Amino acid sequence: MSPLTRKSSGFAGERIIEVPKETIEKCLSMPLISSLYITRMGFYPKALYHYYQRPAGISQVILLYCTDGQGWLQLGTNRIIIQAGEVFAISPGKPHTYGADADNPWTIYWFHFRGTHCHDVVRAIMEERDQGPQAVRVPYSDDRIALFDQMFDTFLKGYSTSNLLFANLTLPFFLASFILPENFQKEIHASSTVTPTNRAILYMQNNLSTAVTLDNIAQFVNLSTSFFSRKFRQDTGYSPMEYFNHLRIQKACQLLHFSDLRINEVASQLGIDDPFYFSRLFKKQMGISPAAYRKSEGIHRGDLNRN
Repeated sequence: MSPLTRKSSGFAGERIIEVPKETIEKCLSMPLISSLYITRMGFYPKALYHYYQRPAGISQVILLYCTDGQGWLQLGTNRIIIQAGEVFAISPGKPHTYGADADNPWTIYWFHFRGTHCHDVVRAIMEERDQGPQAVRVPYSDDRIALFDQMFDTFLKGYSTSNLLFANLTLPFFLASFILPENFQKEIHASSTVTPTNRAILYMQNNLSTAVTLDNIAQFVNLSTSFFSRKFRQDTGYSPMEYFNHLRIQKACQLLHFSDLRINEVASQLGIDDPFYFSRLFKKQMGISPAAYRKSEGIHRGDLNRN
């Protein structure tokens, strides 16, 4: 690529927001968004000759999300190819150069953002790899693009306090679509592309009224009980049965709040025959008994609170 053809902007169909300096200073004084706030954002479609070099880096995180074509990023001695369906987050202060592929130029959505949580975001998005930094692949989502459009269109309306709050409070949800793309999907479908942990959670959700055992769940996902238990705890931080009981108590709270069922009937709905065991399990998680929970929620149903 000739230096004469390189450019940092000026692409047909591009969209750019530059947040004014005084507005950025205002964000710093707003507790709800001071930990993470946008300073620039944009969209470059088919950005032929796109090129940017920052020998000293900048004070913000740069997020590059490619949806078509491809480009490249130079970080020190590492040259990273970023293809359609991949994202990369560049840490503040990191010298870098990037540009579009000359034959198949990228289409990118990009952000610059600041805040005390910036480094945490980079660590969460980027995966540790023995072979050095690489772009992270994520499934395409129309909802992710819709979130970008929401933030962009909100800034177009001006920099009122409400607009700043809405756009910047939407940013973490947008970032979550890269950090936990499997949670961002609208539904978890039981298929070969879904992890055993997600299949197990779906099984639990569909069997809350059953006395499910660890063996039942492990058999459903076709794994040994010991391997499945280790993998599930690694993915969620909980043992499978702890997680299942969390879902049960979550359902119990809904039944206590929205139904006229007696407490022993609530227990039965969750596959628990012993109402005293149910009460102990509920209190262990919620800190109060089912009866006290129903009362604290202002749900007065005569003698329905009796076991």
